[in-house]
Amino acid sequence: MMTTEALDRRSQKTRAALRAAFVDQVLAHGYDAVQVSAVIAQANVGRSTFYEHFRSKGDLLCASIEAPFTCLAALVVPAAAPAHIIAVLRHFRDNQQVARVLLGPSTRPLLGQALAALIAQKLDGTPSVPAGIAARMIADAQLALIDAWILGRPACTVEAAAEAMQRASAAMASALGATASERQALDDVLLPV
Repeated sequence: MMTTEALDRRSQKTRAALRAAFVDQVLAHGYDAVQVSAVIAQANVGRSTFYEHFRSKGDLLCASIEAPFTCLAALVVPAAAPAHIIAVLRHFRDNQQVARVLLGPSTRPLLGQALAALIAQKLDGTPSVPAGIAARMIADAQLALIDAWILGRPACTVEAAAEAMQRASAAMASALGATASERQALDDVLLPV
């Protein structure tokens, strides 16, 4: 009988094999053309094993980007560490072939939705708009910055990109989380009559 630890290692190994096969398939054929059957064949697992771990190829896509997106979601907290963001940006640049495919038109909405879900968990306070909308705005801004930075248009350092992302994310979260009275008080200071 297998221990819980052995099952966890086995599960992690299976998920890693599925993610690696998925990335290979996306690079070879594009996301839209990827078939679950090709992923499971390359990963050498059964169909039922795939569905024990993932509901769909979209679910596999979201699981594949969860670690870097968790760092991005943390940026809505003003004290987020920029070193983590620099590492995430470098990861995207080092793997830009995959990143460009994933930021393409067919997968970007899925990525935006996955990142927004992680961001929404971090938002607090009484939002001026529903948390889901605020989170999606922040997610889309982050993905746009990553996309532009990977392409190098315009060129900027990884440190500058990380700082811009950190400041913009925290500022957007703060602004979108403000209550109506807080916004009015801010407007009174910034826009005197």
